[in-house]
Amino acid sequence: MAIEKCQSCNKPFRVWEHNLPMPGTKEKEPITCPYCNHTIERTSNGWWNTAALSEQEQQDYLSGKLTDFH
Repeated sequence: MAIEKCQSCNKPFRVWEHNLPMPGTKEKEPITCPYCNHTIERTSNGWWNTAALSEQEQQDYLSGKLTDFH
């Protein structure tokens, strides 16, 4: 799981990839901002999920305390 910053509204959100074990099937799949629904596409063997950050997580991200999830 990682944190992305929306190209439209600039809010940070969680994004993680669900891979399927099928070689050679990489296609562009949508990543949609949970705040403004702006969508970008990124290559994946599966699909992308997104989720909003809590207010505290957003503050931690903006202050540099939060950069990624494990």
